[in-house]
Amino acid sequence: MNTKSSYQYIFGPVPSRRLGFSLGIDIIPHKTCTLDCVYCECGKTTHLTCKRSHYIQSELVIEELNNYLETDPPHIDYITFSGSGEPTLNDHIDDIVDFIKSNYSQYSLALLTNTTLFSNRKLWEQIKNIDVVIASLDAGNESIFKKINRPHPQIHYQEMVDGLIEFRNQVHKQLWIEYFVVPELNDTEEDMLQFREITQRIHPDKIQLNSLDRPGTESWVQPVSKEKLAYLARYLDQAEVIHEFKAPDFQNSVIQPYTNRILSLLERRPCTLEDISASLHISLDQVKEYLHDMIQHRIIETKDMSRGIFYFVNK
Repeated sequence: MNTKSSYQYIFGPVPSRRLGFSLGIDIIPHKTCTLDCVYCECGKTTHLTCKRSHYIQSELVIEELNNYLETDPPHIDYITFSGSGEPTLNDHIDDIVDFIKSNYSQYSLALLTNTTLFSNRKLWEQIKNIDVVIASLDAGNESIFKKINRPHPQIHYQEMVDGLIEFRNQVHKQLWIEYFVVPELNDTEEDMLQFREITQRIHPDKIQLNSLDRPGTESWVQPVSKEKLAYLARYLDQAEVIHEFKAPDFQNSVIQPYTNRILSLLERRPCTLEDISASLHISLDQVKEYLHDMIQHRIIETKDMSRGIFYFVNK
């Protein structure tokens, strides 16, 4: 049986700026995706594909989930399909959705998706019981989509948008649209007005403007100020700016061997000291001890950004 330090397919709960404490489910091999986005916090896509397959056996994911959830885990706001690839590429995602809804219905489910496969009607059926779908859409036209998201050649912007519109009409769950702002590519008044026309056809429950928070794939991608994001949000209906997650203090936590769990987090995305503390429910001082040893052994590296120092795995 797995221990809490050796999970391969679940991680966290991580502090999410949108979802509170989120237990992540990673059902795609690292950087297997339909896009190679310039801002991706998980790094460059190494397997660019639009082929759906049983990439990771659902039975293995279910075993880990069951082991974790039956042992009185810490507070969880959402169980989220996310990780280091596009979750909807796994054509058995519904097995995991059905398992959670049948056995752990007290938890809400979320899906972070890049929207590229929403022209597939079979997918709609597979994810119809997910409580919140957060769909990325970073452009109002094909040209900007290609510059920012660098899609697989078989992915086309209009098909993707039309599929999302139909999905919204057929599946009446919460649908949020995330627009990632990249300076000088999609941050003008014209960009916002084009995007507004698209969202008025989709009718999402919420539009969220996001900006670089962790190191991205391309070094030239820079964060956008909160003031600029707030200004851009004025052009959109039901739009909000994603704010920094405020985590509670865990100064009184008991020390446990967390090295593997820290690595599990950092393999999927860079994190700050505060991110790791909030995710693993241990104090900042305890996290510093683990990170110091890992840096000494060159297991991890650091990068200084506007939100602080980020730690990531040395590959």
